Amino acid sequence: MLPRSIRGRTTLLTLSVLAILCGMGIGASFTYLYDFPELERLHNYKPNTITRIYARGGELLAELYQERRKPIPLKQIPAKLQQAFLAIEDSRFYDHPGVSYPDIFRAFIKNLLAGRYVQGGSTITQQLAKVLFLTPEQKLKRKFREALLALEIERRFTKDEILEFYMNQIYLGSGAYGVQAAAQIYFGKTVAQLTLAESAMIAGLPKAPTRFNPRTNPEKAMWRRNLVIDRMRASGFITEEQANTTREEPIEVIPRIANIVPEAAYFIEKTRISLSRRYGQSLYKSGLQIHTTIDIGLQKIAHKALINGIEKINKRRGFKSPGAEIKRPPRLGDRFQFHILDITGKMVSGIIGDYEAEMPAPRHIDPKRLREGDLLLGRVIKVDRASKKLFLEWQETVQGAVIAFDPKTGALRALTGGTNFRRFPFNRATQARRQPGSAFKPIVMGTALSQGYTPAHILMDTPFVRRMPGTLKDWKPRNYTNKFYGPVTMRKALESSLNLATIKLLDQMGPQKAITFAHRLGIRSKMNPYLSLALGSIEVSPYQFTASYIPFATRGVYARPYEITKVTDGRNRVLEDNVPTTHLAITPETAYQMKMLLRGVVTNGTGKKAKEIGAFLAGKTGTTNEFRDAWFIGFSEDLVLGVWVGRDDNKHMGYRASGGSAALPVWVEVMKGWFEDRESEIRNPEPPPGIILVKVDSRSGHLPSAWCEGEPILEAFVEGTEPSEPCARKSLLPAILGGG
Repeated sequence: MLPRSIRGRTTLLTLSVLAILCGMGIGASFTYLYDFPELERLHNYKPNTITRIYARGGELLAELYQERRKPIPLKQIPAKLQQAFLAIEDSRFYDHPGVSYPDIFRAFIKNLLAGRYVQGGSTITQQLAKVLFLTPEQKLKRKFREALLALEIERRFTKDEILEFYMNQIYLGSGAYGVQAAAQIYFGKTVAQLTLAESAMIAGLPKAPTRFNPRTNPEKAMWRRNLVIDRMRASGFITEEQANTTREEPIEVIPRIANIVPEAAYFIEKTRISLSRRYGQSLYKSGLQIHTTIDIGLQKIAHKALINGIEKINKRRGFKSPGAEIKRPPRLGDRFQFHILDITGKMVSGIIGDYEAEMPAPRHIDPKRLREGDLLLGRVIKVDRASKKLFLEWQETVQGAVIAFDPKTGALRALTGGTNFRRFPFNRATQARRQPGSAFKPIVMGTALSQGYTPAHILMDTPFVRRMPGTLKDWKPRNYTNKFYGPVTMRKALESSLNLATIKLLDQMGPQKAITFAHRLGIRSKMNPYLSLALGSIEVSPYQFTASYIPFATRGVYARPYEITKVTDGRNRVLEDNVPTTHLAITPETAYQMKMLLRGVVTNGTGKKAKEIGAFLAGKTGTTNEFRDAWFIGFSEDLVLGVWVGRDDNKHMGYRASGGSAALPVWVEVMKGWFEDRESEIRNPEPPPGIILVKVDSRSGHLPSAWCEGEPILEAFVEGTEPSEPCARKSLLPAILGGG
């Protein structure tokens, strides 16, 4: 007599087999009576597909998807790849009605003898039913419904249609759904280019995509691939010689390729957020084609320039450059920039000179955002000279943003909101709100020009005191140099970025006029009608503030910024087709005068470093109190470019980081890259009708004469406002200069 355990197991096996056979019979008989509404989806099968974002020149920037899939018809899938799947997954696919009763019987025996689920008997059709319509739970009820669905799928569709659905739908690891996506992800090929060995490896993945992933488990992947080859030989799909040769081939997968151009990460995220508001979840599964305005060459230049600029700024803050020669042994308090070599928990390590460096990441930093090779800043808190180890504490880096527009159309040509999107996902170009400081002065002076002032108007750069509203405190602004310059022309005040002269100009006009003018330039930030507005005491995003300079470059025309030119769907139907939107924001006369004043900042003022480029360039530096923000906004004939640098915590940068020393070098590097393959010449633009060019004395603004103390310069005047009097001989009596 059999032992009780075996008798019980035999009884259970018999009952289970009878139940399954009975169930299958009932299921088969009821299939034609039972309606499966889910299957209607297969008649108009539209699997989730990838949305792609392209640069201006057609270069792929990024792919957005929930399931990375590239559906193709069965006739484009090579026979050897189809055969590999059939051999390992369902060798009787073209013979059974959707359910293989012998396979189910064998699976039940093995599962019962093992006392657990070790083998399935699912056909390809059953697998398709499961992934499309059912949950992965291993329950008899689910398996029964899977079988019914498989039988009904077989009744409604041909075998080739079912195999095509399956090979485009099945998950194959590493984010790949379907054979075409897997071929691209693992081998960088299309399915038509796959070798027999590569086809066998892909066919081995459906059973356990993670366990047999060739990147993470190459040995298991090799074993599984060779099993597929053996099954193909047993099924007669390949010869013994082919099988032997293929087994000897190594598995060579390509490195994991990010579906994103790293230099454009901030722009891509901005675009993704904007599109998701309009398209919702369709953005990730409808195969949209997003065409953008980004110039990929300029984008890469801007990203690299910002990284280089930030590294130099940190060096000025006292942090030695990575790899720099260390002439003496490190001491407590020394500051270093170094690259991560290893990450263990929240501890990072690297090499500084001959020393091994260790530093814990602070609480607000997620170690998962750190990678080997990342550049960090640290201050030495302990030195172990015996073991040559340095222990450092974390120091915050300076950050920045670069934005570039085509002034004629408003097309965004480059945008970077930081040095490393993975570590610092906050987009400083669009999300930060920073004070522009002296970079706001052109708006004050543009307001004055629109009110009838001239570039030669005399302003008083003398001490200024004003009681602050609602307080007992006096406001006593100063110039950057802590000096007073007396009577100066508007040009001189802008070129030298004189605070006191600009404040008095705003006081004469009234702050509300400057606010109205700023609105016309596209600035939407809140602005209070205080005299501190002359020093840029508003908060505005670098993106919006850079765009406000567009009318200065375009004879007064404001072009609304945009970054998406066209959106098409999976059938190439146009969903969006955007064109430039422009309007006249300020008069051509005011725009030209401002352009020439801003040109003077480059030739004679705080932006002199830009002269080395050798093109017509104009712009303005900006620096805020305690060196919290540094700006340079400027333009050529075909590019408006803005650079901001500062700290995320709004603390000072640690040294006299002015617009000219911190932001301008980044701006110059980007502009040099922009002009590298372009002709450039220093040629003043033609003035618009109504503007006349008159030589005046640079110090007094009068017509040149023997009594002038400055150099003669060519100045732009609205016709009828040009000076008519020459410089006069100085009076023996002291002049009453006025001012406050």
